[in-house]
Amino acid sequence: MIENLKTKDFNKKTKWEGVILTKKAENQIFSLIKESDDFIGIRIQIKKSGCAGFRYNLKRIKNKKKEELIFYFKNFVICIPLIQIDFINKMKIDFVKEGINQVFKFDNAQTKNFCGCGESFELIL
Repeated sequence: MIENLKTKDFNKKTKWEGVILTKKAENQIFSLIKESDDFIGIRIQIKKSGCAGFRYNLKRIKNKKKEELIFYFKNFVICIPLIQIDFINKMKIDFVKEGINQVFKFDNAQTKNFCGCGESFELIL
């Protein structure tokens, strides 16, 4: 659990508006999941990391955990830890090609400052 996120518990009054995936992000996630019959979807998490404090983590998953919001997005499952719902709500995920690199891009109003390399961010707590 991320220490800084412990202070803000999941608020059951918060209206969950979901995560927005562009078509490119959806296709990329689906292609990563279908690499193995064992994968059922992805987990979206915020991890403590980098010089600005946090980074996003997308991980292929084989099962769901009890303390997660679980929803189905077309061909796969998306799981989000309940304690992080407020920080991921309404986030947009895109998959873009930049030169020879291909990366997931996250657009989230809950972030405020980014590190110089763009790998980590600070959250509005």
